[in-house]
Amino acid sequence: MKLRIFLSLFAMVCASAFAQNVTIFQSDGTRVDYKEGDVVSIEFYDVERVPLQAPDNVETVDLGLSVKWASCNVGATAPEETGAYFAWAEKAEKGDYNWNTYFDTNCEQTLTSICGMPDYDVATAEWGGDWRLPTLGEMQELCDRCTWTWTEQNGHKGCIVTGPSGASIFLPAAGTRQGTELYLAENYGSFLTGTRDDGNHFYARSLVFFSTSEHWIDTNLRDYGQSVRAVCK
Repeated sequence: MKLRIFLSLFAMVCASAFAQNVTIFQSDGTRVDYKEGDVVSIEFYDVERVPLQAPDNVETVDLGLSVKWASCNVGATAPEETGAYFAWAEKAEKGDYNWNTYFDTNCEQTLTSICGMPDYDVATAEWGGDWRLPTLGEMQELCDRCTWTWTEQNGHKGCIVTGPSGASIFLPAAGTRQGTELYLAENYGSFLTGTRDDGNHFYARSLVFFSTSEHWIDTNLRDYGQSVRAVCK
């Protein structure tokens, strides 16, 4: 449902004797200025959620590893698209990624792996079939047995990951969501596994990479919003 708010030029001028421009401060920190005479109306509306179902053009890529990898992220329709962001074991995007909005605030759910569990694995729940989150071992395999090259594809930065078979996938540097902010987009990628950290229930294991092509398996707080790249047998 859209909520439209129309502001007359007269009202904007009278609000302040010095109000000559309209300034928009965007969530990524950028500022956009509009001249008073160029603004006819301001419209607020609900942003549609990213469709999470598997796109018709998703491919199953055989990198020569123990599992096959999807050609794009969950929530994306092309390899270079960032797609959606998920907290560990959650299946929907949201506007604020923190412990207050996390489904398991006190991390009382202590499953060591959620791979293939439709109640917790968004790839299984949304894509169906054999699709699921990668395990820690499968993500480690991607990390260790593939060649990683930082590049740009269709205007989006990320890494080409080439497997022993010679086939490759593109992982976009989608950054990570913490609270209401998006951090390190175009410079950093963080991809969830379905494996919880053994030492601390508040953390899960993820693959991370940087613009230097450096990449490793890391631990991130479960409430962070991260990318998902599905796998299947």
